[in-house]
Amino acid sequence: MMILIVAVLAIFTFYSFIFVKHSILRDVLGFIGILLLLGAVVLTTLNFHSHWGMKQVTTSTTKEIYSAASATSPIKMVITQELGTKANNYVLVYRDKPTDKTAKAHFVPDKSDMNKLIHSTANYQIKNVDKATVTTKVTRWRWNSELAKLLFGFADADGTLVKQVGVVTVPKQGWVAMTAQEAKAAAKKAAEMQKEMIAAKEAEAKTAQGE
Repeated sequence: MMILIVAVLAIFTFYSFIFVKHSILRDVLGFIGILLLLGAVVLTTLNFHSHWGMKQVTTSTTKEIYSAASATSPIKMVITQELGTKANNYVLVYRDKPTDKTAKAHFVPDKSDMNKLIHSTANYQIKNVDKATVTTKVTRWRWNSELAKLLFGFADADGTLVKQVGVVTVPKQGWVAMTAQEAKAAAKKAAEMQKEMIAAKEAEAKTAQGE
């Protein structure tokens, strides 16, 4: 709508200065046209650069998550991978459902969507809670009135992402947050300990049989 208004005001201003014969009326109409045209251009510029006529709306969702480790592991874990040099931004690996066969990487940067790539972050925290959860807060631009939507709806700015923040909360008891390398090392150590335990039991059994 605003594009149409700008076009109409431009035509009005042009007509006023060119075709109106009465000098006073020509100047008055021309001056009014310039003011209105300037106002329309300023509002359009503000909408593009400062989202005038819009407001930020934040939605938040929280859900329980499940360990990235196998079901037989005595320790539950979330695997973390820090991204580049951007402070406190991670890819986090966990299961969405207890029945999931494998853990899934979450908050992986979406290189196909630059706006989402730039404005999305994820991190984790360790707190004294009973369950591991992930909270995702998404902030988007929304029209603050039907008039603003009518005027600037052509720009398709409604729903533009402002920021997305994901926070995984890990319980202090029974859970750990570790990197993929640390998880591999822990799994290797656990396998070695299991082998040693099996070997020790077998040795005890042989000793008992010899007696």
